[in-house]
Amino acid sequence: MTSNDTVLVLDFDGTVSIGDAPVWAYADAVLAMIDGDSGEQIRGGLKAFLEGDPASPSYIDGYAAVAALSAEAVSGEHRDAAYAASRRALAQGMLDVTAPEDLASFLHELGATTRRVLVTNAPGEGVVQTLEALGLTGELDQVITGAGKPDGWAGILPSLLGGRPAENLMAVGDIWSNDLAAPAAAGCATALIDRFGRESAPADLVGDKFESLYDGIRTWAADPAAFRREHAPAPIAAAD
Repeated sequence: MTSNDTVLVLDFDGTVSIGDAPVWAYADAVLAMIDGDSGEQIRGGLKAFLEGDPASPSYIDGYAAVAALSAEAVSGEHRDAAYAASRRALAQGMLDVTAPEDLASFLHELGATTRRVLVTNAPGEGVVQTLEALGLTGELDQVITGAGKPDGWAGILPSLLGGRPAENLMAVGDIWSNDLAAPAAAGCATALIDRFGRESAPADLVGDKFESLYDGIRTWAADPAAFRREHAPAPIAAAD
């Protein structure tokens, strides 16, 4: 493989930035607008989801949980303002987040042959500062914020592939519908971080943490065509 023969595409929240503090900051900003018992119900519902309570509804992530739980109590406009406030707090380093273990060194290792790209729906405010704080800025070749996934993939994927075979791109993320569905449909490789073991869509690699996917990603980067032949997507429920 020569430099940039393969493209590794990473999500941000829940993939390279780990921790529930940003979700709770969003929830707290929403709850500040609510009076009465409904606030405690929202807090309890979010807590149950983030702790993996099997009785909790299966929201796509914590942000979606807050939006759904507060739908009748707060307008969309107010939720947008609350989200913006939470991203400002993230940008200011006020929220506790971490990177997956050894992620910087793993990305550095791949950098000899693989273009490393972050694609996130989150705005630049909060993302740029967090990547710097986590020591990841120098290990990424490109950062795309405000991507508008899943619809945004229609323009992003062809640009990132740049004429490469589809199998030479692997998308990594924690939300199937946003992060992986469109790349999978295009024939790209996929790796899902399935924190609670609740997903049921097909993926090439599946793990409850990003770290558990490193070896599989190395195998893909070394020979994407062979990886595709040997790792046909299987239902996540059937994966080890």
